[in-house]
Amino acid sequence: MLANAASYGIYAEMHRQESDATMRVQCHGIDDTPFTCDVSHPDVTGEYCFPPLASLITGAARLMLGLLEHTVTEMGGTYAMEDTDSMAIVATKRGGLVPCAGGRQRTKDGRAAVHALSWAQVDDITERFAALNPYDRAAIPGSILKIERDNEDPGSGNRRQLYCLAISAKRYALFTLNGNGTPTLVRHSEHGLGHLLNPTDPDSEDRNWIAQAWLNMVRRALGLPADRLSFEDRPAIGRITISSPAVMRPLAQLNDEQPYPKQLKPFNFLLTCHVRKLGHPPGVAPEQFHLIAPFESDPRRWTEMDWIDQYSGSTFRITTEGHHGVAGTARVKTYGNVLEEYEWHPESKCADATGAPSDKQTIGLLGRRHLRIRALKYVGKESNHLEEVESGLMHAVESVYTEYGDPRHDEWLAIAEALKDVSLNQFGQLTGRSRRMLIDARKGRRRPHARNRRLLAGVARRLGRL
Repeated sequence: MLANAASYGIYAEMHRQESDATMRVQCHGIDDTPFTCDVSHPDVTGEYCFPPLASLITGAARLMLGLLEHTVTEMGGTYAMEDTDSMAIVATKRGGLVPCAGGRQRTKDGRAAVHALSWAQVDDITERFAALNPYDRAAIPGSILKIERDNEDPGSGNRRQLYCLAISAKRYALFTLNGNGTPTLVRHSEHGLGHLLNPTDPDSEDRNWIAQAWLNMVRRALGLPADRLSFEDRPAIGRITISSPAVMRPLAQLNDEQPYPKQLKPFNFLLTCHVRKLGHPPGVAPEQFHLIAPFESDPRRWTEMDWIDQYSGSTFRITTEGHHGVAGTARVKTYGNVLEEYEWHPESKCADATGAPSDKQTIGLLGRRHLRIRALKYVGKESNHLEEVESGLMHAVESVYTEYGDPRHDEWLAIAEALKDVSLNQFGQLTGRSRRMLIDARKGRRRPHARNRRLLAGVARRLGRL
């Protein structure tokens, strides 16, 4: 626990090198002997990097959550959400059945339900975990589990009933209900929205606009009216830093003939926006199009200024009007668009009551999905930037982390083998791609781009060959 609190980072420190030059590196994986491969953007270890220790620290934290989950389910209970180091256990003062779509139990009137533990049972669980307290009890007594202060009424200090709206992992809000059923937020997640600027005052660090959005989502979930937010029609603008040469390169033109104090420099802030589906200007590749601009705190200027495509260096304008992009102008998402997508975000890692993957319309009790290991892939550590891919700040996972291919566990070899019996005509009908791609793939003349490998793997699976 001490290592987790004070030292975890140094044991997992890796630095992705932003270099397009290919380098040969030696990698250590699950096999007894290392392997070598050629990669761009290799990871370089920090001074104290020791991944086994880092993985044991986080693994122990996951074990604690696993023990907690087992204890709750063993008592017949369940939970509303589970985060890195916490769990919201479904509980009421006296326990009993709580109506919940997909629940395996039934209320007296026949509605699906789950079993809520009592507050006393939750206290008992907390006491059971006191046995795992590693500290000197004279200095730090009690359990390593803590009942959060959110459960206490701020005025009286008495325990109060909390309710939870959970959209997906790390996206949730806790709230109370007054006598007439009106909700009041107690805590809310900023995950998935934290990259956006304050739409009313971009220079302000005030995040109350997220609380306003969550309160509207809670009200709609309860069937209550929700007022439209004043900023919903504004372009959804985020802030990023100039963190690599790839970001700095297209901005060079802005520094021409500018005195040094006014030039853009590494680690300066930039603005970024999110292009809507079909909102790209004609003639650009959506996967290779990302607009950035020098930081501007006046929202009125956002649709009047030039934006630079990070890939080509070309300039464009943005608009929130119309249904698609036009020449020289991209149709971008508004805060309203982003919040609508956020509210209906599917939790694809979970299954619904029938065992099928949950989607945007799934509500109620979710369950585990059964996973099968299909391949082993070694990737760099910077997976924390996957959130930026999901939010649209980056457009491909290849730009986030480096993949280290081990020829002994190369999934592509299995895909190429599975494609040997696929006819050229059948391939063309299924994909609309040229015959040459399949011919080259089957003969091993070259390794296709990651996007095309996914396409070819999809064909093999669709035909039952993988």
